[in-house]
Amino acid sequence: AITGTTTRGEFPADLDGMLSNSDLLHGLIAAELPGDNGWHSVNTNPADQLPAFTDGAGSANQFTGLLNDFPNAVEDHGDPNEEDPTKVLEYDLGGSFDIDRIGILTGNLTNSDGRIFSTFVIRVSTDNGANFSPLGGLVPDFDPNNGVAANSNGYYQSNASGWINNETGIPGTTEDQANFAEIFDDGVAPIAAGVTHIQFDFYSVDNTLGEMRDPFDGVNPFTGVDDTLSAAFVSPLVWEIDVIGQAASAADDADFDGSNEVNGEDMLIWQRGFGLAGQTDNSNGDADLSGTVDNVDLGIWETQYGGPPPIGSLAAVPEPTSVVLTAIALAFAAATRRRRV
Repeated sequence: AITGTTTRGEFPADLDGMLSNSDLLHGLIAAELPGDNGWHSVNTNPADQLPAFTDGAGSANQFTGLLNDFPNAVEDHGDPNEEDPTKVLEYDLGGSFDIDRIGILTGNLTNSDGRIFSTFVIRVSTDNGANFSPLGGLVPDFDPNNGVAANSNGYYQSNASGWINNETGIPGTTEDQANFAEIFDDGVAPIAAGVTHIQFDFYSVDNTLGEMRDPFDGVNPFTGVDDTLSAAFVSPLVWEIDVIGQAASAADDADFDGSNEVNGEDMLIWQRGFGLAGQTDNSNGDADLSGTVDNVDLGIWETQYGGPPPIGSLAAVPEPTSVVLTAIALAFAAATRRRRV
């Protein structure tokens, strides 16, 4: 299951070693989507804006990554359940990747207050940005004794609502300048597979006295929980977004001739290639790229038979039953002949 940890540091350098210079986002520049609220008025240096999120450097300047403050939900919309994010970003990964871990480094060089916290929503696409789905969700409960509150809306908080940025817990006395939230799976599976695009919505985090607050007055629509605190209206300084992963594992593919349709021609290719070893692609019928053309590949062909049709084709896809039965018979005959040799 998706879980997370948060590490705080008295100085930014305390956490610099946790950043990656080779993650999937390194050097990429995000697209700012509709609804994005721009930057804080003092953050005018382009180097402290989008490039800072993916340069692997953490914070080098006073205003690096400072997002725009804006009124809370009551002042903004008149509806406490309609708070808007302050930053709305999308990254094109340039391929298909399995994501193992996501890290968000936030902080404040000049005033160790609640701006070091982070609140965000993550959505991922596996079809080149055509559709997006929320990526899990994890929120430290406002009562730390109850552990964490999971959700399926992609919503995350780096810290529990009501958390004070101070080890002593004394309001108004803040200490830490940096905060690194990490999201990962507590098993061995990636947290998302085959991702081509990823979106981040960053919300306000702090109100006064260095206290973490969620961005909603009343019930948080993502979690169904009311943290009993007024809505945050001060935004974070986002110093780094790391997405750790690797190229996605190849999907099973029974389109052996590259026609964009799994059909009888592919069956014939499998039949001719049955028993071949040392395969490096699927051109001879190795649908699962196991290296060998075998009956497992036939099963994949059966599952994928009839789709997807070529784009723009109006031809009806034939009923697969008789073809599948014939294919099985041919496979059996081919296997029998090979055993007799």
